Amino acid sequence: MGKTFIQSSRPFAHDSLTAIISEPGEQTHTAPHGPPSTELQERSTSVALILLLSRVDNMDEQSVESIAEVFRCFICMEKLRDARLCPHCSKLCCFSCIRRWLTEQRAQCPHCRAPLQLRELVNCRWAEEVTQQLDTLQLCSLSKHEDNDRDKCENHHEKLSVYCWTCKKCICHQCALWGGMHGGHTFKPLVEIYEQHVTKVKEEVSKLRRRLLELISLVQEVERNVEAVRGAKDERVREIRNAVEMMIARLDNQLKNKLITLMGQKTSLTQETELLESLLQEVEHQLHSCSKSELISKSPEILLMFQQVHRKPMQSFVTTPVPPDFTSELVPAYDSSTFVLVNFSTLRQRADPVYSPPLQISGLCWRLKVYPDGNGVVRGNYLSVFLELSAGLPETSKYEYRVEMVHQASSDPTKNIIREFASDFEVGECWGYNRFFRLDLLASEGYLNMQTDTLVLRYQVRSPTFFQKCRDQYWYISQLESAQSGYIQQINNLKERLAIELFRCQTSRSSSPPDLRLCSDPPASEREPTCTKSSEDKSVCRPKRGEDMPRPLQDDSNELSDGDLEVDCLTEEEVNPLDGSSTSGSSTATSNTEENDIDEETMSGEIDIDFVGNLDTEEGELPEDLVGATE
Repeated sequence: MGKTFIQSSRPFAHDSLTAIISEPGEQTHTAPHGPPSTELQERSTSVALILLLSRVDNMDEQSVESIAEVFRCFICMEKLRDARLCPHCSKLCCFSCIRRWLTEQRAQCPHCRAPLQLRELVNCRWAEEVTQQLDTLQLCSLSKHEDNDRDKCENHHEKLSVYCWTCKKCICHQCALWGGMHGGHTFKPLVEIYEQHVTKVKEEVSKLRRRLLELISLVQEVERNVEAVRGAKDERVREIRNAVEMMIARLDNQLKNKLITLMGQKTSLTQETELLESLLQEVEHQLHSCSKSELISKSPEILLMFQQVHRKPMQSFVTTPVPPDFTSELVPAYDSSTFVLVNFSTLRQRADPVYSPPLQISGLCWRLKVYPDGNGVVRGNYLSVFLELSAGLPETSKYEYRVEMVHQASSDPTKNIIREFASDFEVGECWGYNRFFRLDLLASEGYLNMQTDTLVLRYQVRSPTFFQKCRDQYWYISQLESAQSGYIQQINNLKERLAIELFRCQTSRSSSPPDLRLCSDPPASEREPTCTKSSEDKSVCRPKRGEDMPRPLQDDSNELSDGDLEVDCLTEEEVNPLDGSSTSGSSTATSNTEENDIDEETMSGEIDIDFVGNLDTEEGELPEDLVGATE
């Protein structure tokens, strides 16, 4: 780089910087030869930066360009990089450029020719920030210039500042005053009309945003529905994990059909969501990129698009949830019953077990056995609940059961206490929990209703498979058929005995004197049949006759037919041999059965023997004579 070129490089830029730094009334002078103090250099550069930033807002494009020339390296003519300042002439240059010059050319300033060493250069840390600000100002000036060019009148090249309400057009002030085309028209400031249109667009944008949020909420609801369906499907698969693959494939087919419906709903909502998002992005782009006149011209079109979107009501997007239930081909549903313990405090003071009404399922009789004050070692501390099989198959079978304590303080089913297990039951055996729930927390946790003094327990029982359920039903049908055969046999025996008695009556009447046959009939109370028991322990109906009044002879037309006989002399045990409830009906009867406690931590069966002696027959036990008949 030649010396002549360096000496003549941009005196205008240097003078501009000098003019900016110098205040009116102050005299500028050249710095003396030799490196000035660091404090003086920093103070001078800070003053220059403050003055520059304070005046730059009012500068035009030419002034900004002049300042940018000052903050260019006078060696490479590019933007400053790691700026350094000559202590003699205050010229700015890149550190790499001045170092190369001083090491390869000569040890003097290329601008003022003063002797110069690298250590004498002043590090201008503020120059980088100034150059960044100048770049920003140049971009703003360019953008402002482009906006001004777009918002100019085509005829007069003036700024569009008036809106003709009559013509619905943006014009300049010369068109409004002297153009001749808008005489007698109504004018309004362009800024006011622009603000009105922006307000309308923003209102519609807010509505669309709310609509978008609603759609997103619906999408999330559908997704939650999908998750619920998947969870229900997984639950069914867990129950039938050891079943055949064909049944699992059928469950997958059910899931596929449900997901097809849900995915169709989700696809519709997603398409509408994407449409609204793209529309919002387009509107945002128009708001930021269009000029005022362009936005005003496009505003009707934008509003029309908004109206088209709102024509489709939100109710059309509300979908019917797909129920998250699956039909199990292996595991039957639960049979349930509810047991309400009334006057719980009184029952607790008695400390006797309380029994629920029986639950009849396929010939099996189930009931809850509750100790309101606890059983055994936990008496007074825990509520003890057991499930008892009072009547059923003579063989041991496994059944699944749930015991649920209802949270009465709220209607939230998630707060209910649920215990679920599967146990091997024999007739008269109890399985349950000694430590079902702490007694001191029943009222405070909301499970005991203090106003009505009631506690609600719900229990559910089922066979683990449909095969076992069908086996129980087959056994129950066999028991019913056996009982029916016994009833038919009793009816036939009664018919035979009745025929014999009728024959005897006819024989005795035929051998009696004629005057006795003309006597009047005895009263109705004397003609009622009486029930006697034969040697075979079966009830027999015999007509009751007076001792002194013989029965008048009747002809064959008045004989009793089979359909006229009403057997009402059967004992209660013969009427319902499979009923699991005892004849006493006492809800606090003592028991000689075993109560198997399920430990909550290990879920292992622990046998807790009732501390009551063999006093009475427990509910659900069949009479000995009927058991022998069924065998």
